[in-house]
Amino acid sequence: MIEAAENLFVAMAFEQTVRPIVEAYQRKILAERTWRCAPEYLERATRRASDEPVESHITDINFAWTMEKEDFALYIKRCNEERIAAGLVVETEAHCPLLVAQDTTRKAKYALYDAMASVTKMSADAAVALKLADYNKLIDLSLRLLAPFVKNPLALALR
Repeated sequence: MIEAAENLFVAMAFEQTVRPIVEAYQRKILAERTWRCAPEYLERATRRASDEPVESHITDINFAWTMEKEDFALYIKRCNEERIAAGLVVETEAHCPLLVAQDTTRKAKYALYDAMASVTKMSADAAVALKLADYNKLIDLSLRLLAPFVKNPLALALR
């Protein structure tokens, strides 16, 4: 349990370190030119919370995946250039450092939940059926319970 908590703390630290770097260069790239939204995504991707339609080009990094194929290929190329300039390393150019970090955190949460199954009386597989807010509350409670036993210096910095 303690090792799973340490691993999650480290994964969270990595994600918190990478996020501002990646999001900054993604915003910078989006500001460089007009990135077109693919017609099949236009209606779905350009609606805001106010339900007001917006422009047919991408201005939000969360909608980059809706770009037309040609634009997306150029966007990924620019992201890789910025990633390299920022000194972020990934296995292949197809991987985004932030998505890798988020996936690592997701897997570490699952592992912690699985390790805590004897305490929570719920397997990690059963936990994925919970509402996200409830799942995150259980993860947070587990981390609070285990934090005093964590010995990893990097994990300790996040408590």
